Amino acid sequence: MKIETTPHEDHQVKIIAEFEPDFFESYKKRAARKIANKTKISGFRPGKAPYEMVVRYVGEGAVSEEAIEILIDDQYAEILKEASINPSGPGSLNEIISLDPPKLSFIVPLPPEVDLGDYKSIRLPYTPDPVTEEEIEEFLKRMQRNYASAEPTNELSKNGDLVYIQMTGIDQAISNTENAIFTDRPLQVILGDELNKKEWPYQGFSKELLGAAEGSEKEIEYEFPDDYDDIELRGKKVTFKIKIQSVKNLVLPALDDEFAKSLGQFDSYADLESSVKEQLTTNKNQENEDQYYTDLLAKIAEQATVKYPTFMVNEEIEHILSSVKNDLSRQNLDFETYLKVLNTDKEKYIEENVKPAAEKRLRNSLIIDKFAQLEKIQIGKADLDNIMNETSLMMSEMKAEGKGKKGKFSKQQMDSAAYNAVTRLYNERTLERLKDLASGKLDVESTENEIIEKTEKSEKPKSRKKKVTSPKIDEESAPTKE
Repeated sequence: MKIETTPHEDHQVKIIAEFEPDFFESYKKRAARKIANKTKISGFRPGKAPYEMVVRYVGEGAVSEEAIEILIDDQYAEILKEASINPSGPGSLNEIISLDPPKLSFIVPLPPEVDLGDYKSIRLPYTPDPVTEEEIEEFLKRMQRNYASAEPTNELSKNGDLVYIQMTGIDQAISNTENAIFTDRPLQVILGDELNKKEWPYQGFSKELLGAAEGSEKEIEYEFPDDYDDIELRGKKVTFKIKIQSVKNLVLPALDDEFAKSLGQFDSYADLESSVKEQLTTNKNQENEDQYYTDLLAKIAEQATVKYPTFMVNEEIEHILSSVKNDLSRQNLDFETYLKVLNTDKEKYIEENVKPAAEKRLRNSLIIDKFAQLEKIQIGKADLDNIMNETSLMMSEMKAEGKGKKGKFSKQQMDSAAYNAVTRLYNERTLERLKDLASGKLDVESTENEIIEKTEKSEKPKSRKKKVTSPKIDEESAPTKE
């Protein structure tokens, strides 16, 4: 066998493999027997027709084609070995160059290559934004409003009232009977709600309902921008036909110890405030870290060299498309309708929207993997023991709560849960190390022994903290459009 390799710019390699004619003849004989087994040839039992008769019956080309398939199945691993290629994915037959002698061309994806450059010199200060008193106050006011009681009133609607409506949206650009974007959609609106930062269908809509009486009707016109979030309304001039079903006063509870105790988790209002601050701090820290890692990875990517084969991007594209379709289905929309609203087609949408995101996600993933490898991030035995114990405890709790319907979890389920936990811990340690280096917290001259020692430390069990739950009506559930 003769091997010739040619690298491609897309991080794949072209392999040309040439075989001796006599070697190929044995595969043609095997191919003829296989064809004879599945082809009815007059005068012969299945698989008993001689080679010459099979060739005469199906043709030399059919036999050679079958022989090529058998040869590839048999010899592909040997071809890769002879070419000293360690593929990152399945290769493909590119061309049958000739049959005499047999000469085949393959395209094989190479493993990703990542060079981070002098990544240890990159600096990005980590300065998380603290939770402000205004944010705590806003959260508590939202809780106060969520626990308000709604009392019927015969008065005209005013700021602070809860108004129930039914609304039909008419697209003015469509003149036929199908111009309704939606019909009799129920909606709850708190008038003048300053806490609602995402009022639907548009910011300021509730002001249109001031002074309305129960049982009355009104029409509103509004033109939406082309980049509006709701794709149902994007770029449309809409007439809203509104029926006022009821008007109710919201009676707010006092923010005091009694209110805090009524939640069932707190001893005093001060205890509630403390828990709110703790929860908001946790959420904000997560947001700060997410943005920090996004910015840091962008800085590393600027100096890094990352090479990967096309199929890895295509796999990432499929993952993103699947996520988009799932999100749309939750909004009762299908992908084809979404593309029509965007005035585009699938190919253009993938090229302009999905592919750039897929490439960025793939590059970041490969950069993180390479960083973890260079920094020798490890999961120690003590960590594994803790994970197995915690997984077993979690499974037992789920069974006790009735979530494990079979009564007993399989080994596969246990292994899967433990594997996910190990992966999470490994990723957390990698990102923590990345932040420590870039923020200057960790000396770049830290020894390998210090790194290994850190990975061997067991994590302390996390204490269960009081969590402030989201109750009755909040700024997003109130103006629901379902």
